[in-house]
Amino acid sequence: MKLFFKISLDDDLEKTLAASRYQRFWNKNQQKILDSFYKHTRLKFKQNKITVRIRRGSRSTAGNTKQPMRLSMDWADENTIGCTLIHELAHRLVIGNSIEPSEDNKFIKAHANYYMHRHIDLFLYDVYVDILGIKVAQDEVNRESGDPTSLYTKAWSWALTKNYSQRQQSFKLFKRRYVRNISE
Repeated sequence: MKLFFKISLDDDLEKTLAASRYQRFWNKNQQKILDSFYKHTRLKFKQNKITVRIRRGSRSTAGNTKQPMRLSMDWADENTIGCTLIHELAHRLVIGNSIEPSEDNKFIKAHANYYMHRHIDLFLYDVYVDILGIKVAQDEVNRESGDPTSLYTKAWSWALTKNYSQRQQSFKLFKRRYVRNISE
């Protein structure tokens, strides 16, 4: 899989430097990231190419097959860059494999972001540990859980009350629910 960090002529030096930080992290850790995702999910990315743009502000988005991934230019340290990129790739992995909340359930559709994070948080912590270490993984969970009422806090709390084996089992159940003919 390839990530294309797209720079346009109107991007300033800050955006260009941010793109190069993400690109360096990806180049250094690409195979480890892909191997870790596969180890914890038994899924491969369906997209061979993902376009990445850099955006102002601290919010990043995964995008989809029609829209680029957008990563925050606010992060400068390697660990936060890594966590941001890995987090958005986790979204792309589950979306690309059709493991996403049902659109026909009004309640779930209204809370789709929470349910999506419940899905990815079943393996995201373990990928963080593999790539960046346990301290960074715990720091990232704490950062995302800063607001006790946020969907991120609730999703992390739900996922991390389970041990590794329970998280793996829960993710297998999600896969079976959403995707037909997934081989384990």
